[in-house]
Formats: sequence, C-alpha cells, structure tokens
Amino acid sequence: EANLMAYLIENSNVPVGDKIAADETLLDSGILDSLGIAEITEYMEAEFAIVIDEDEISATHYGTLQKLTDFCASKLASLAA
Repeated sequence: EANLMAYLIENSNVPVGDKIAADETLLDSGILDSLGIAEITEYMEAEFAIVIDEDEISATHYGTLQKLTDFCASKLASLAA
C-alpha cells in the first residue's frame, strides 16, 4: 500500500497532500484518470513483476487505494501459488 500511495501522490494531477485514504475513490476524485490508469498499470507490472490483463483494469480493482492494494496482493499470491 505504501508503494502505491507514494506513486499516486507523486504522479497525481490533483493536489492530494501527503496521504490518500484507503477508501478514497481514486477515479471520482481525479487522482486517477485514463492516462493515470495506464501509467499505474505499467508501474504495478514493473514494481511487483505481475501481469495485468486488460479485462482486469476496472473500477473493481482500481476504485480505491485499498482495492488496488488488494488486487496487487491477489496477483502476487497467485504467482506464489
């Protein structure tokens, strides 16, 4: 979560301060837009050595910081299995 939060704070197009609440809606708040989604997808694939399919890129996984964190954790867990 800390890695994702730091990335979002550094790369957001809106002022977010130094913390993003785990349940803040990233899309509605403007923290993530279509370009931001593409960029954070590339970041997560590189940072965590995971592969994200196009059909996984949705508000279900990208809606909040907590959802992003859980999504990455599930991808990492599937790699370890």
